[in-house]
Amino acid sequence: MGRMATFTTDDVIAAGVRIGLADLTMQAVAEALGVTTAAVYRHVRSRAALDSLIGEAVLDGLVLTDDPALPTAGHLVRFAGQLRDFTRAHPGSAEYLQRLFPRGRSGIRLLEQQIGFLAGRGYDPAAATVLSSAIATITLGLAVADEARAARARLDPLGDEEATRAAHDAMAASPLIQAALAGIPPHTGDDYFALLLTSAAEGLVAHLPPGHPVTSPALGKDH
Repeated sequence: MGRMATFTTDDVIAAGVRIGLADLTMQAVAEALGVTTAAVYRHVRSRAALDSLIGEAVLDGLVLTDDPALPTAGHLVRFAGQLRDFTRAHPGSAEYLQRLFPRGRSGIRLLEQQIGFLAGRGYDPAAATVLSSAIATITLGLAVADEARAARARLDPLGDEEATRAAHDAMAASPLIQAALAGIPPHTGDDYFALLLTSAAEGLVAHLPPGHPVTSPALGKDH
């Protein structure tokens, strides 16, 4: 560790992608390359620049697909599912996308793809961007929350179990909540995600149908 070695920005990217966005630090990259952090800074000027460099490289692996037979709401739900699957497979990518998007060539490519997909359904670029951003915001918010819960459980599994039991006990003490829960059929997290995103997509399309301009402050059609 600490030896001066010849390496390139491409080497930094490769190391950063292997490390992953969730665990990315200058120190982690330096250790992976067998150099000092000062040497890494000669290729990447700041921690934020490293984040963008590696984030865009990770996003390069996200390939969005479209089924032209799907109506707009169905397409948006499909987009949400693709985004969710990708962020699950690449921890830290949801937070990266949530903080600032687009911020580089990969993000631009993804947004342009979505604009193109929705153009085929009668949407202009502004409306397509609003619809895609709204669905992405919901999807990424859920993904970041899931990652945070999983991280807390890993750090303190016993505490997480105790908190879960306490929550169940509190709900069991409320007849009203027990009656409410009894009326909800068995379901998975995937079922809840599908319900939430389908409802959101259908509501967005009803508010901003094809051919309608984006208006302010409602960001939809005039009422």
